[in-house]
Amino acid sequence: MAFNKKLKIAIVGSRGIPRNYGGFETFAEKLSVALAKRGYKVSVYCPSAYSKINDRYFQGVKRIIIPTIPKKSIDKPLSSLLACCHLTFSDADIGLFLGVSPVLFGFLPKLFGKRLAVNIDGLEWKRRKWGKVASFYLKFSEKFAGIFCHEVVADSMAIKEYYEKAYKKKANFIAYGAEIINYQDTKTLAKYNLEKEGYILQVCRLEPENNTHIVIREFEKVKTNLKLAIVGDAPYSGEYIKSLKKTKDPRVKFLGAIYGYDYKVIRSNAYCYIHAHEVGGTNPALLEAMGAGNCVIVLNVPFNIEVINKAGFSFSKEEGDLASKLQYLIDNPKIVKEYKQKAIKRIKENYNWDSIINQYEMLFIKMANK
Repeated sequence: MAFNKKLKIAIVGSRGIPRNYGGFETFAEKLSVALAKRGYKVSVYCPSAYSKINDRYFQGVKRIIIPTIPKKSIDKPLSSLLACCHLTFSDADIGLFLGVSPVLFGFLPKLFGKRLAVNIDGLEWKRRKWGKVASFYLKFSEKFAGIFCHEVVADSMAIKEYYEKAYKKKANFIAYGAEIINYQDTKTLAKYNLEKEGYILQVCRLEPENNTHIVIREFEKVKTNLKLAIVGDAPYSGEYIKSLKKTKDPRVKFLGAIYGYDYKVIRSNAYCYIHAHEVGGTNPALLEAMGAGNCVIVLNVPFNIEVINKAGFSFSKEEGDLASKLQYLIDNPKIVKEYKQKAIKRIKENYNWDSIINQYEMLFIKMANK
């Protein structure tokens, strides 16, 4: 294949574009649209249950709608199987899997000459929402990622090191990117009963491994008039969400899932941001919070510490630790302001979208020329 040939690239494993859910959807949209603007023919597989539009194209990217059933146990495997079957007989040169769910079906397109890469995400099999069968499936898929796929991508150095040590397979490190934003709109804030720098923000799927229960427990101990604004929802965590909403602290506000302009405004105006994820690699919500100029405080797991470096604070699950650090930040607004600037600098220097897109483009070219 000639070096300058414009490759045909297919992206499998997200809930589709335009983004309306989480990190992989944001990434799928950013990468696909950017590559399409550079002249590549790009398609994204969009499971029907999550597709909010019927358009065949989105900003130059082809949307391939595949049927699926939005049930936890069969959602990902079914959509992955159907996407891989379609990919096998498509004209795509490269298939990029987002997450390990499609991996076990990757032998089909591989047999027909497709070059495959997989972003393994971050220890998805550890998420408590999955039962034993689903966890085994994901762990098994992770193991075979380096066998069925030509290239493995890890979005953090911690995940790269884990994968190479566990499976003796080389992985590429390519992080996620984030934009630098600053959206000021008092009317939008008022819609959610918020004021500029009048709330501490957490953005996450409301699932146990994102530790919102710990965040609420610790916030209840803090002496402040600030609110705790929790943005997010989860399709399979009804009982957990009910338990969270049992808090009697009136300062805790559940805002639900928010996207687009409103989400950018809320990110841009928080006093500080809490990131309590313990499973995953480089998390887009954390990068987005830093790109919006937030002083961030993260759970002290390796991939969170890697992202903030010296541009944020960390806490443990030990009772009282997060509360004491939140109290310190609330009592020291000058420190908060200083770390807001450090966060922006960190994103500009290490998580620039143009750089991330360039790295994926070069990876695809390398794969095509092998």
